[in-house]
Amino acid sequence: MGQSGTNSFTTYLEEKQRWEKQQKMRPAQGATALSVLGVLAQYGKAMPLPDLQAASDMSFTDFAESVRRLQDSGYLTISGAPGSELAELTQLGADVGSLARPA
Repeated sequence: MGQSGTNSFTTYLEEKQRWEKQQKMRPAQGATALSVLGVLAQYGKAMPLPDLQAASDMSFTDFAESVRRLQDSGYLTISGAPGSELAELTQLGADVGSLARPA
């Protein structure tokens, strides 16, 4: 009976190591600030922030950081009252966003 527990634990550790190795080999997933530009370029250069976040498939934190960086870099502007903000590409953002969207 002691042997059975050892085999189960060994099997568990082997499977865990195999799973961790697979995770390391997987390509990084998730959207980036560049993909936010691509989404905006694809949907007409302006979008409400909640819709943009949903379309970009990003967590709130990652999305907020990406939007802040894009604003600071001059790629997009945010206008409107809190809760109904609109993200709009600048000309520079539109140029870069057109390169980011899939063909």
